[in-house]
Amino acid sequence: MNQPVIRYVFPTMNLGGAEKHVISLASGLRERGFDTGIVTLFEEGALADSIRENGLPFVCLRQKSGWGPATFFRISRWIRSARPDVLHTYLFGFHFFVGLPARVLKVPILISSRRELAQWKKRRHRWLENWGNRFVDRVVCCSEAAKKWTVQNEQIDPDKVLTLHNGVDLRQFDGAVRESKIRLEFRIPIGAPLIGTVANFSYEKGYPYLLEAVRRIHERRPDAWFLFVGSGRFEQEIKAQAQAGSVGKRIIFAGQRPDIPEILRGLDIFVLASLIEGFPNVLLEAMAMAKPVVATAVGGIPELITSDKEGLLVPARDGKSLAEAILGLLGNPEKASRLGQEALQKIKNRFSIERMVDDYDKLYRTLREEKITSRNKARNSMVEICAE
Repeated sequence: MNQPVIRYVFPTMNLGGAEKHVISLASGLRERGFDTGIVTLFEEGALADSIRENGLPFVCLRQKSGWGPATFFRISRWIRSARPDVLHTYLFGFHFFVGLPARVLKVPILISSRRELAQWKKRRHRWLENWGNRFVDRVVCCSEAAKKWTVQNEQIDPDKVLTLHNGVDLRQFDGAVRESKIRLEFRIPIGAPLIGTVANFSYEKGYPYLLEAVRRIHERRPDAWFLFVGSGRFEQEIKAQAQAGSVGKRIIFAGQRPDIPEILRGLDIFVLASLIEGFPNVLLEAMAMAKPVVATAVGGIPELITSDKEGLLVPARDGKSLAEAILGLLGNPEKASRLGQEALQKIKNRFSIERMVDDYDKLYRTLREEKITSRNKARNSMVEICAE
């Protein structure tokens, strides 16, 4: 049986967790002989060079208008040309706008992904999502929390929904490498604690509560520094709030960065103050670097971290608890080191990129075998009918 042609479809390939996940997944499957590639509809995006560096076929359809009839036409024309066996769509709405022409053109397998607990969706979004669900063979969720949300809030057969956790490349996120240029770049004094986060400045990431925690920590550990990596809608607002107090001088806003392994390597503690999460890749990455983690117990995070074992979990919207957990680790380096090592071990055992690629390899093979079996049964039934 020849390996299937698999194409992952995105609006654009920007710097995001889903996009980086797919580059790793497609590269890993390609090493096993799968014909994998990536397609964007509107623009190439910031990760285009990374896709090419990984040797992946990459097509941008350069659709200029938004969602509409032209979108269906552009996707249909590409499908006729590429003739993929598997289309795997990511991000909102794509399994509808790809799924309809894919089914008309008889693409054998269509898969959609859920990467978040999408509380932001309004009625029109849910309508599109539910229509798209009519076309998919499977919906892959990044966590059990995302799976539960999908089954409860979308019109879909629960048997079509499954969870495949993300994995991290331990060759790229290597905690054994200790030297980091980040502290030198940002002029962090020798011996000063550096606490950091990597998260877009969106409502879901809980920056106001992180800022409250930072102020509390600064009162008791004025030697501590804080590094915020990311960009987004609320960035200027959070900057203004930070600069209103004395602690603002100790907060570094680094913007969007491509060198996340270097960022993590320079941190003493990684923190994530999210209000909503599916299954954040950056936690996997921080744990792979053996960093002690303090995070909120929301969404899929407790599937990754058992509190006081691989990290510390605190309630969401609670800057005081966040601060106390971080201060506790600053005051107990032995515990911080233990949590980091336990986190690394869990990643090696359960959340490696090899395990992730294995899971998707099995999914694609299973679905293809199901389709072949179903087609053969239908053909045999037709032969029997004709024989009668």
